[in-house]
Amino acid sequence: MAESNSHVEEHTLVLLPSGRRGTVAHGSSLLEAARSLGVELESICGGRQTCGKCQVVVEEGPFPKHGITSVADHLSPVESVEAAYAAEHALAGRRLACAGRVLGDLLITVPEESQARKQVVAKAATDRVIEVDAAVRQVYVEVQPASMGSRGGDWERVQAALNEQWDLSEVSVEYPVLSELQPALRKGNGALTASIWQDRRVLRAQPGYAEGVYGLAVDIGSTTVVAHLADLRTGRLLATRAMMNPQVRYGEDLMSRVSYGMQEPQGVERMHRAILRALNELAAGAAAAAGINTDDILDMVVVGNTIMHHLFLGIDPLELGGAPFALAHSSPLDLKARDLGLDLHPAAQVHVLPCIAGHVGADHVAVLLAERPHAREGVSLVIDVGTNAEVSLGDRERILCASSPTGPAFEGAQISHGQRAAVGAIDRVRINRTTLEAEYKVIGYPDWIRPQEKLHLPKEAMATGICGSGIIEAVAEMLLAGVIRSDGRFSSDAADRSPWVRYQGKAAEYVLVDAERSASGKEIVITQNDVRAIQLAKAALYTGAKLLMGQRGVTAVERVVLAGAFGSYISPQHAMILGMIPDCDLEHVKAVGNAAGDGALIALLNRRRRAEAAELASMAEHVQIANHPDFQEEFVAALGIPHARDPFPHLEGLLPERLPAEVGGRRRSGRRNAAPQAR
Repeated sequence: MAESNSHVEEHTLVLLPSGRRGTVAHGSSLLEAARSLGVELESICGGRQTCGKCQVVVEEGPFPKHGITSVADHLSPVESVEAAYAAEHALAGRRLACAGRVLGDLLITVPEESQARKQVVAKAATDRVIEVDAAVRQVYVEVQPASMGSRGGDWERVQAALNEQWDLSEVSVEYPVLSELQPALRKGNGALTASIWQDRRVLRAQPGYAEGVYGLAVDIGSTTVVAHLADLRTGRLLATRAMMNPQVRYGEDLMSRVSYGMQEPQGVERMHRAILRALNELAAGAAAAAGINTDDILDMVVVGNTIMHHLFLGIDPLELGGAPFALAHSSPLDLKARDLGLDLHPAAQVHVLPCIAGHVGADHVAVLLAERPHAREGVSLVIDVGTNAEVSLGDRERILCASSPTGPAFEGAQISHGQRAAVGAIDRVRINRTTLEAEYKVIGYPDWIRPQEKLHLPKEAMATGICGSGIIEAVAEMLLAGVIRSDGRFSSDAADRSPWVRYQGKAAEYVLVDAERSASGKEIVITQNDVRAIQLAKAALYTGAKLLMGQRGVTAVERVVLAGAFGSYISPQHAMILGMIPDCDLEHVKAVGNAAGDGALIALLNRRRRAEAAELASMAEHVQIANHPDFQEEFVAALGIPHARDPFPHLEGLLPERLPAEVGGRRRSGRRNAAPQAR
């Protein structure tokens, strides 16, 4: 028998926006290759190239972050069946994953409509009381007609009417209004409705009496972009639309986007255009949902972290990539939508909230605007949880803020089976204190999954990985169950107690999900390195809060606010058990969801709150955490779970007794190395 060739050529496949990557064999079907990496694509026809649901985009160019160069030729050429489908349905540069075979390294974007397990966008405006006093309002005027003996033009007569009837004495006109002014007066028999920005500038003239002026509040996150469409007269929220930030294809985190801008001559311009296209798409979608035209949108408020802020404005964020992290511009901005290339009304205005410091951006100013710690008596700790967490501490007297480099572990990155919050991701965990078996929930399935029960799980209950809120609960539960100790190391006797804890050589791991309940058919485990990554992230966050407390001279806070889409899913109790946040009455720890989006909406609907945002940015005292003389000492102490030395009286009776640290785990024989069996 001829000896088989054991060497099979392999290529790297990277799939966005999920961030999944792996190696696949030369000639593999792209559809099957994506599925093998845990990315489910729609395919109603079963791969017969007839339904067209598995459309993907091949991204071209060098991608240093992933160590690959992706080109269209790395996917097999279009053949007759796919070509016929493309001709009939206008694929517009997309390919059918079921038709293409992998011939080289590829970076693929899977559009949202092609994803069988679509990304969960967890950002929406929350219920808040907002006094409506928008920057743009409509006023109705009746204008004196022109006569043979009169001087001045129709605009000057409109100016006089605005002064006489509305006491608006210093009003100018936007250029696009000039061409519509006389037709509006003619059609309205001398009457018109003027849409005016800040009582200073006419943006639109409509004949006779008219109603309807709208605005868009936008939060540009590094992963998700969300837009709220509101009626500027009533304050009513009409529609919310969100999407993954298309800049993800150029870098999944902020620093990789800075690097892309440095390495690619057109990199900054590409990322700038990508976010503008996204905002135009969101505006069009929100307008369609509300039954209006994008021409009816006359005002927009934009917030984002400092790098998103710069890329939105077309500014190279190079200086934000290293010390001293200098901003090109930090004050609030009032711009014209047409100058930015936004497809709104030709005279629409764009207000950009101010930034505070190099890595404390307009999004955090919006969080402070929504949560208003400066209007409270007690000291509040406000944390916007993310790859680069922003932390503020303050009350009526003083606001301190800092940027805390937590890294991407809280978002599922750097975790063995970590992923973003998508359908199939584990987001809740409880561990039995006796058997050490885990009960868990996955996004998209309503019930808790209990391994001790004999279940035939439906596809939507099969776990694909673990997201940020899930890994936080898992590590906290591992402490409570005695799987790990307060120093983060696996307990040496845990594997003797249960087959769900085992050693692979000298390294221990906890089996969260057995192979039978995993979408990939492989176990989902939490390793010692995973625990360490969470320790490092939570220590950075806690250290930031602790140093701000020391700067302010307080030993406790009265209120903790967890902001951000991710923050809305964190269990406050597990966050405190883990040591992410300082000790506080758990009743005073609350998750507020996308407070940055709420702050943008507040600024859209109330012009006085825009001024308040500017004051907040000016009064906030920025503290450089990494350069603080106590940083290293506090960081090392904060690696303990919940902390090496700080007391947590509000967790009294819940935490296990703190034992002396062990000297590294060791491999033992027997069932420690046996895979747990489904029961």
